[in-house]
Amino acid sequence: MKKILFLLILLSTHYNTQVIKDSILGNPKFVKEYVIFLNDSGPFTFMRGDNEYGHSIRMVPKILRESMRDTWFETDFCRYINNETYYDKNRNVTKEIWYYKSGEIVDDYDYTYDNLNRLATERSKNDRSEDNYRFFYDKNSKVLKFREIYSKWKDEPMKKYIHNIESNKPLFVSKFDTITRTDSIFAITDFVWKKVGENSFQEGNDSIFRKKLSRVNFYDNEFQIKESKFFDYKLDYYNKKLFQSGYTKYEYDLLGRIKKETQIKDDKYHYFIPEKNGKYREEIKDGGYASISSTDYEHYNDGNLKTRTHFYQGNISNQIQFVYKNNHIEKLIYLDTWGKTKDDLKPTEVIFKYKFDKQKNWTEVIKNVNGKDLYKWVRQIEYY
Repeated sequence: MKKILFLLILLSTHYNTQVIKDSILGNPKFVKEYVIFLNDSGPFTFMRGDNEYGHSIRMVPKILRESMRDTWFETDFCRYINNETYYDKNRNVTKEIWYYKSGEIVDDYDYTYDNLNRLATERSKNDRSEDNYRFFYDKNSKVLKFREIYSKWKDEPMKKYIHNIESNKPLFVSKFDTITRTDSIFAITDFVWKKVGENSFQEGNDSIFRKKLSRVNFYDNEFQIKESKFFDYKLDYYNKKLFQSGYTKYEYDLLGRIKKETQIKDDKYHYFIPEKNGKYREEIKDGGYASISSTDYEHYNDGNLKTRTHFYQGNISNQIQFVYKNNHIEKLIYLDTWGKTKDDLKPTEVIFKYKFDKQKNWTEVIKNVNGKDLYKWVRQIEYY
């Protein structure tokens, strides 16, 4: 019970529902949203030739929305967004169209749902290609079993693919030791590397499913995770050992909220070879790069995040302080040390100025950076 209680606390810490970002209250029918760049500002780009949506970003709605939301509310710059979204009375998205700044369509999506309100079909289309998906579930559950895809590129014939979702996602099982308060999590998988040349391998599947260690959690006396070790069985071409891919330590405040996460790498490579008795023998090799990165969290009394600070090798990488008003982020104090000397370091003050409709949804937010209005995020919302 304590373990379950801790997990609920952990989730509430990272996904606090009190703060409203880009969510929409009520029963929307149609939303048109776009960003306007003010005072000679523009979207954040990394390299010359990047389009307005950014560099090497997957142009799918979920990632585009997350990219816009996260940079808008947690940085001093701005990504790009421009779409129209239609909803049914169950708040399901039935259609969405994404646009470039020029007005050209990125992709046009259509969705249908079955009588259990599950996604049944999805179609995405642009000038170059079209993809049609059908989804098949396990009886009356929400568990997706198969995905059927019809894909067509311009001037090429239609191709059909069928994905067995279960075969692509390994089953995870855990074994908890009450004496040592250690939780070992295993992936049940048929994944193997197949040798196709003297020094060449390709991913494949075996006829046998094996249990391979994926993660080990170490708990303190309060059943809070104090350490985690992560393992990746896909980094060994000979299918004989596990590679330790991460090691994280956690610290908590008096209310059980995470106040510090630390990722530690030494200058070694750690491999773990399974023995016949079910235990693992550690093999250590030189050649790694030692590093320590960490994140510190500070919270307000109401549980909302106040400050988040990233460190690398003991030095501040970036820091954000949040100020809230009426469940919205009103101000950021943002510090980024990338490419700056100590003499150049100055925090940026970001102020958000909202306009609301009668449903208490914001319809316009101006992002003011160091006293200058630079970006405006607009939402036109129609309701049922």
